[in-house]
Amino acid sequence: MHHRKPGLVVLRSLLWVGLWGICSHGMTAAIVPESVELAKSVPIADVHMHLVGMSLSDHQAQMDRNKVRWGGGVGRASDKSPTPDEVRKSLGSRYFFGLGQEEFTRVFFSSGPTGLVDPKSVAFEEMFAVADQLLQSRQAYGFGELHIDNSQSFSTHQFARKVKFDNPVVRKMYELANKHGAFIQFHMQADPGNLADLERYLQEFPRVNTILSHSLPYSKQPLLRDLLAKHPNLYLDLSRKGSILNDKEAAQAFSGSAGPKDNWLKTIEQFPDRFMVGSDTHAPDEHRYNDVMKEFREGLFPYLRPETVKKVAFENAVRVFGLK
Repeated sequence: MHHRKPGLVVLRSLLWVGLWGICSHGMTAAIVPESVELAKSVPIADVHMHLVGMSLSDHQAQMDRNKVRWGGGVGRASDKSPTPDEVRKSLGSRYFFGLGQEEFTRVFFSSGPTGLVDPKSVAFEEMFAVADQLLQSRQAYGFGELHIDNSQSFSTHQFARKVKFDNPVVRKMYELANKHGAFIQFHMQADPGNLADLERYLQEFPRVNTILSHSLPYSKQPLLRDLLAKHPNLYLDLSRKGSILNDKEAAQAFSGSAGPKDNWLKTIEQFPDRFMVGSDTHAPDEHRYNDVMKEFREGLFPYLRPETVKKVAFENAVRVFGLK
C-alpha cells in the first residue's frame, strides 16, 4: 500500500487552511472541480436521522433515493414511528440506534426539567436496566439526541428546556458509553457553564465519541475551532446548518444557492475528520428529506476537497459509529 509522507500531508493541509485564512469573510466560496461529480454520487451516512411517521418501506426508499447508505444516531421523533427493532429487522446494519431521546421526551413531559436530571425517573430506570446489554450486543450504538439546552433553538416553546450538563443521568450515560466505546449526541447551546462541564467530561471519558447536534447552534467559529483542537473525541453534525430547514441566516453554514460560508468552509477543511452529515427532518418537515440531502450535495460537497467530501459524507461516521 502506498503511503504519503506525513510532512507533505501536513504541509498541504496548512497551505489549504492558509489560503482560506486570507479570504475576506464575505467572499464567495469556489467550487472544487474534482469534487463536482463525486458530490452527486458519494454515499452518505446520516447521523441525525429520526424515525418519523412513515412506513418502513418509505424510510428505506427515502434512504435509497438519496444514496444514504446508513442512518441513525438519534431516536424516534414520534410514537407513531416504527420501533428500532422493526427498523433493524428491515435495514440491518444500515441503521444505528441511539438510546435516550424517547426517554428524555417522556420524562420531560411528565416531570419537567427536574425529572431530566433524576436517574430514578421511571423511563430512565427502564432504559438503564437494559442499556448495558443493548450496547454490548450493538442493538444500540450509544445515546442521543439528548436535549440538554434547546432554550434558544427549540422547535416549539412547549419543547424548550435547559438543564445542567453535569447531572446524574448524563454521568451514568457517559459511564456506560465509555465502557462500550459508544457515542453520545447532545442538542445544547454554548452556555459557559455547560461548555465547561462538557469539556471536563470529554477529558474524563476519552472513549466516548461526543457529537454536538447542529454544530452547537449559533456558535462562532473561534469557539468551535478551539473545542475541536482541544478534544479529539468531539464531533459536529451539520444537521439544520443549511437553509432548507433553517431560515435564520446567522445560523446557516451553507445553502444550495450560495454554497458554504467561507468561515465554515475554513473550519471544515481545518478539521475534516470531525464533521458529519445530518438531516433532522421531523414534523412538520418529514417531506423535506430529499431537499435536505440535495442541499448537501449541491451546496456543500462541491466546495470541499475530494478527500474531505468522503470524510464528511460517510467516512467519519463509519469510524465514529463503527458502521459496517
